[in-house]
Amino acid sequence: MLRSCVAVLSVAMLMGTAVEAQDTNHVGGYLLVKSTDQLKVLAANAKTLPITRLWISFVSPTLTYVNGSNTLVGTGLNLTSDADGGFAQVKQYVQQIEAGGVETFISMGGWNYNCYPYLYMAYSVGGYGTSTPNYWKIQQYGGGSVNGCTTSNQYCWVCEPASEHTSLDKSFSIFPEPAHSASWTAAKKYVQAGAGNGPAPQWNEDMIPGTQWKAPSGVSSLVPGSTQYIKMNRNPYEDIVYLAKDLGCTGVDVDYEEMWHADTFKTGNGPWDLTQTVYKYAAILKNVESTIKTVAPAMKLSTAAGAVGAWSGNWWGGNLKGVWLKVNQMYPDLMQFMATGANSGGVNVMTYDLSSNEQYHECPEDGVCALDQQVAFYMNTYDEANIAASVGYEVGTPAYPDPTHDPSHQLPLTNQMMASIISQTQPKHKMGFFWELYKPAQAGQATPTQLAQALCNALLPGNSRCTGVIPPYQ
Repeated sequence: MLRSCVAVLSVAMLMGTAVEAQDTNHVGGYLLVKSTDQLKVLAANAKTLPITRLWISFVSPTLTYVNGSNTLVGTGLNLTSDADGGFAQVKQYVQQIEAGGVETFISMGGWNYNCYPYLYMAYSVGGYGTSTPNYWKIQQYGGGSVNGCTTSNQYCWVCEPASEHTSLDKSFSIFPEPAHSASWTAAKKYVQAGAGNGPAPQWNEDMIPGTQWKAPSGVSSLVPGSTQYIKMNRNPYEDIVYLAKDLGCTGVDVDYEEMWHADTFKTGNGPWDLTQTVYKYAAILKNVESTIKTVAPAMKLSTAAGAVGAWSGNWWGGNLKGVWLKVNQMYPDLMQFMATGANSGGVNVMTYDLSSNEQYHECPEDGVCALDQQVAFYMNTYDEANIAASVGYEVGTPAYPDPTHDPSHQLPLTNQMMASIISQTQPKHKMGFFWELYKPAQAGQATPTQLAQALCNALLPGNSRCTGVIPPYQ
């Protein structure tokens, strides 16, 4: 699922003022597609939906799609048992949704398609001593030692709990570095040219999905993701654009959340530097952008961004603090392509899955712990960085902190918090988005329809859509 790059260690403060956002106000929602019936009912009600952007999620970062093939097989989004994996149905519904005035995006990534179980366990969850928020998983499932986290317990269930019934070889993925691709090579050259006086980019093209990779610890583990793109000599960062074009989507979305990458390839002695992850993310964006310019020049590009992603200052590991700030500083054209102008799909800040646990310094500063306070704080860091960004909301029980282990520090979107964020922070930003269209809300929490209508009334006042609902599906 879509999750924020939550703080694992300490955080510091940075405040700012609002910046000019994209040209048109939008209300957006992510759809975690479980059935084509969801798209069918959204298509039937497209003209009255209280949203204007829909992210269809998720395709795998190791997807394969040959332009003109008209199939979802090999994308990670196979929805039916039909030979085309449901492509024809999805295309039909996408066209109806677009005709109804709602822009559609195909989203690549999401939490599972960003998680490398061994490396996330060894270098993120277990890489900073025992007094970190998720170390309890190593204590509970690994006997208190990273050596007890093995394939048999999916490395202490750090990516997903056992109840999700995931498998190491099929459920997870990395964002690959497709060395065989000319456009990937060009993207690397672009990144290297912009590195300036920073550290030299170090690539990891030997980290190939479906093979064993030896970590700095000396332990070898299976690299998650499909090998098909290699066998077919494809580049997933090209293929997502071809897929979106053939489906008739407005745009594509890059949801990059590889915290394990930052923790594995950090440099320094603490505070550390995560510039290598900045380089990888920038290369991915550049590869997608260059494909858009070649294949579908009018296509839009969006990205999901971590709540701490524009925060300056020391990085103590465990999250993606400052990645979007550094990309904007080093490669400003990449951020502007997504944030402003004709190709702008939005920089969607995941200001949710936040924690009020001050034992682990998870509030951005002392006393700034309530959800509306944290959302205001983190959005101000994007404003201060001059990154036009969208405010993120999550319906229902947050994924973090763990709802069974630490429910008391969860920060769900209550109706009161929704009203506060929309009145205080949303006016500085031209888009609000939420996760997820069909995620259930508990008593006292904002439902998807309530949230969409409230955002619509704030951002698109007087629009007839604002009385519409997120329709149920069978």
